[in-house]
Amino acid sequence: MRTICIILISALLFSCKKEAFVQPEYIIFGAIQGDCADGCRFVYYLDDTKLTQDPTVKYFSTGNLANFSTTLSNDKFLLAKDLINKVPTALTQTNRTLFIDLNASNPNLWYAEIKMNGRTFSWTFDNSPSSTPSYLKPFADEVIAVSNSIR
Repeated sequence: MRTICIILISALLFSCKKEAFVQPEYIIFGAIQGDCADGCRFVYYLDDTKLTQDPTVKYFSTGNLANFSTTLSNDKFLLAKDLINKVPTALTQTNRTLFIDLNASNPNLWYAEIKMNGRTFSWTFDNSPSSTPSYLKPFADEVIAVSNSIR
């Protein structure tokens, strides 16, 4: 009887697997600054149905979702649509919002924000090896790749 209880309890504990990713209502992502001459500030809003852009780049200072007034093509939406499903749960379980190495030579700063269960989470990162934890690296790489592919 005791062995059966141990097996049942073990099975229950190991079957309750934590989700690796969260399912936000939307994700806002883009570049705050960069090392290119043609302006490296751009920001996008993505939900399950559309991809829009803030052509004024004022969202970074205002936080106003109405700034996302330009709807991008369906081709660009298809390039970006999976990003909303790749936000690691670990990012929502930390108080840390800055992942930046001030001594790094990389001037590129990236931004990501999600809304989930009425709460907004945001992060700024440079994706330098010295400042990017392993759980953030795949997401940071994806934000950068998607941003560059739709730009």
